[in-house]
Amino acid sequence: MSQYEVSRLLRDIARDSDIARRCRSELPVVMNNYHLDEVEKDAVKNWSLRTLFDIGVNPLLLLTSSMAMGINIRAYVAALKENR
Repeated sequence: MSQYEVSRLLRDIARDSDIARRCRSELPVVMNNYHLDEVEKDAVKNWSLRTLFDIGVNPLLLLTSSMAMGINIRAYVAALKENR
């Protein structure tokens, strides 16, 4: 796994509104710019916050990138509580 690349993608989403907009409309194209394995691609494609958290992505980074993707805080908290 390349947790660094996932974190880099999520950081870019959180920092750059153009990348966040592109991710909402053409995510597979944006993901081609990052070296993600299949598990990571699937987690990002489905925006599976619990999976991303479980592979080691920082929860604050997950929060800021989720907000940039239009996910509200309640949905974020509920997603992290999945499968506990």
